[in-house]
Amino acid sequence: MYWQAFRAAPEALVVLDAAGVVRLASSAAESLFDRVTADLVGRRVEELFVGDPRAALAAAGGPAAGSADDEPVYTTSAIRRPDGPVVPVDVRLRTLPGDPSGLIVLAVDDQGSAGLSRASLEHRVARLQQAGAVQGQALGDVILNQERERARIAAGVHDDSLQVITAAMLRLQHLRRRLREPRDLELLGKLEDSLALAADRLRRLIFDFRPPKLSSEGLAPATRDLLDGLAEDHSLVVHLQNRLQDEPALPTRLLLFRMLQEAVANVAKHADADECTVILGEQDDGYLVRVIDDGIGTEHVEADFETPAGHLGLVLMRERAALAGGWIRISSVPGSGTTVTFWVPRGADLQSKGAA
Repeated sequence: MYWQAFRAAPEALVVLDAAGVVRLASSAAESLFDRVTADLVGRRVEELFVGDPRAALAAAGGPAAGSADDEPVYTTSAIRRPDGPVVPVDVRLRTLPGDPSGLIVLAVDDQGSAGLSRASLEHRVARLQQAGAVQGQALGDVILNQERERARIAAGVHDDSLQVITAAMLRLQHLRRRLREPRDLELLGKLEDSLALAADRLRRLIFDFRPPKLSSEGLAPATRDLLDGLAEDHSLVVHLQNRLQDEPALPTRLLLFRMLQEAVANVAKHADADECTVILGEQDDGYLVRVIDDGIGTEHVEADFETPAGHLGLVLMRERAALAGGWIRISSVPGSGTTVTFWVPRGADLQSKGAA
């Protein structure tokens, strides 16, 4: 009676002894492994699986046999079929309560099957949630580490390169007092202009690496400085609409600002625009940002995954947004400007692990 019930179980069940040898197999297991019972029973676990799923029991510290309320241990693996294919599977492992012989029951679910048990589905959801949390933490670490490195480079440029240029300009001022020939003074003036231009570019580089207001004052003031730079360098009229109800956490703030930098840089390089508007807002438990220009536009684009050719910055924005669980969309028509919209979930507000 027990054997008939076991054979008729809707799940692919395999019973292993303490040595890892198959002692029982359900009919569903025969179908999954594509083997008859005689070809399953007596085989060692490593002949049927890629790796030994029992390792998950040891990693979980048990569970101890003999407990009536043992919870199953979940893991992922892959099975070997006779014709060669390797099939990814979910595995639930459970020891038999009251059995001192060390038998282990494996319930095996094909990951591509539409008929997974509720427990396997719930476990898969839990794994996906855990993976999302790990990805989110990794994103926060990446962003903060990037910002620390940017801050280190900015400090090095300020304390070294910029100071050297400043010292050279002071020496040129002393030299100017000694020169009398108009030609020499003209050459000296050009040299001073070149050094002044280099110093200005280094200061702009420092701002790009480390916007001074982003950490201390927030996203909107840092965006205002970014737009002021765009207006000064490219003679654009700029507008900022700040509709944020609260300040994003630092990692999210950094992520949003870096994406804004890419979008604004694309306006400067490609749009040939007269005006640029940035709107900072909130939507669907996340942060929504729009960058709108009235430039030349491009071929009609309105998609989540396509970007105009040559716009590497937009590709990088898309990757950043996807990593954070967000999205980016581009809407553009020739002669009617371009709108870049991106959204990042509030869930990307990860705790800062120190000042970035």
